[in-house]
Amino acid sequence: MILILFTLFISAKTFTKIEFDGDVDIITGEFDRATLLKVCHIEYPPIYKFWKSDPTFESEQIDDFVENLENYAYSVGYYRAKINSKTHNNKIILYINIGEAIRVKSISMDNEFKRFALLEKGKRFRTKDFTQTKRKITRHLEENGYPTYKMEAKAFVNRDRPYQVDINISIDKGKKYYFGKTEVNNSSNMDDKLITEQIFYEEGELYDISKVEESYDNIYRLGVFEKIKVKADFNKSSEVAPLNIILKEGETKEFASMLGYDTDEGARGGAEYIDHNFFGNLREFKVGAKIAEKGYRAYTGFYDPRVIRPLIGDFSFRNELSYQNWEYNGYNEGLTVERVTLGKKFVNLDHFFGFQLEYNEIESDNGMILDGSYLINSLFYRLVIDKRDSLMDAKNGYYTSLYIEKAMKQLASEIDYLKILAEGRYIKQLEPMVFAIKVRLGRLSQETPVFKHFFAGGAMSNRGYEYRDLGLHYHGDAIGGVGLIDTSLEGRYYLSENFSVVGFMDSSTISQEVDKFEDDWYRSYGMGMRYLSIIGPLRFDIGFQEDGDFALHLGIGQVF
Repeated sequence: MILILFTLFISAKTFTKIEFDGDVDIITGEFDRATLLKVCHIEYPPIYKFWKSDPTFESEQIDDFVENLENYAYSVGYYRAKINSKTHNNKIILYINIGEAIRVKSISMDNEFKRFALLEKGKRFRTKDFTQTKRKITRHLEENGYPTYKMEAKAFVNRDRPYQVDINISIDKGKKYYFGKTEVNNSSNMDDKLITEQIFYEEGELYDISKVEESYDNIYRLGVFEKIKVKADFNKSSEVAPLNIILKEGETKEFASMLGYDTDEGARGGAEYIDHNFFGNLREFKVGAKIAEKGYRAYTGFYDPRVIRPLIGDFSFRNELSYQNWEYNGYNEGLTVERVTLGKKFVNLDHFFGFQLEYNEIESDNGMILDGSYLINSLFYRLVIDKRDSLMDAKNGYYTSLYIEKAMKQLASEIDYLKILAEGRYIKQLEPMVFAIKVRLGRLSQETPVFKHFFAGGAMSNRGYEYRDLGLHYHGDAIGGVGLIDTSLEGRYYLSENFSVVGFMDSSTISQEVDKFEDDWYRSYGMGMRYLSIIGPLRFDIGFQEDGDFALHLGIGQVF
């Protein structure tokens, strides 16, 4: 007994390093280090979690590492793979020999579904391709009226001789269904109409699971419900499927604190309180404050999604009041803004228009930027179309926006001008890259005080320049301009699911005269890194101007 305990004691050891050898990809691939660590369920803390230590490993974990690596090798088509392990000092070494790949000998399936197959005769068999093929067929059926299909899919793997895989997929589509009536069981303090407005499908349409999912997402984004259940009844005696939406209201009040850093604002923090169902019917009330190295901002707002008006229908109503004291290059600005916005869906687009009151107090020691106070009253219109596949890390889609602001003396404004700002973004994934382009166009109808000018440069603009520092300077301070063209082109390469490197080219011009874009173009190029964390993409960019000067940018969120 003592000998056994002693043997267990000396065999139990802690290791601080792990190494992969043999058939290992150096940079990226199916057998790169990042993938192999993930297969072994080993996670090193990201850079921003500097307080966490690197993992350590126990000797009894080695067998699990070997087993996980063998199973992974089988899943990507290497059924003759051999994994060996050894230890040296404080290091575990795992040697990988993937061996010969197994290949697909035959594929048996209906011609209707062959276009979804990711497997090919004579090509390496991968479990992921087999699974994805089944998912693509399943999705096609569920999006085209066949939610009660039956599928039998088998992959016959022969590890001996002949070393091959035979695929057999048979499908019974079942009955075709159409959307029936929708019943809403709503326990919250709001009208059912506010719920049914979020439904993306219509009664009588061909059943499509993607429209059910989008309806679910729309309801979830209301931020009110802790339980959402959308259930369809596929009655075998009818082709019509009625739906039942069950909703349970959750906690609608939330308090959030914020802490971060970027090169545009420096260190910053803040707090915000929001009630997402203020006196019912999805009315929202919020109040918050933000403090940064550049200054501070306090704000409050009220939103009602449904203000009924006779004849012209429903409008949304939003009222926002804020005050900020901010330091820009060349001047300090104390700005009070009262903004009233009405929203209306028309031609399947969301339109916003309203009135804005601004009271600016400007302090500057630059003779080009006049001290004083300014009262600006304006009408505005805004249109946004956002078809990106993700707000956090978009890989496909597009985004367009148009903003028009008209200040006029008839509204007791001290300044009279027309401001137009349009923006377009397009993102496309072309494996293994993601490409994105962005264009901003700005126009002022006449010369205005500098604080109303367009500016460029910074983490979200031309990245070879510091924040708002591009263009003509007066006594060392950028003064912007009355016209703007700001473009960016970026290519993003994913080294892993959460980590990518980028290369970019930015080009901008700022006009000093109305409708005359004859000023110099400012071009820059550079590279950066992205890490997709739980709070969004952590971003680092370095941009170089044509003369060799450069700027560094840190922030959270994609430029596109």
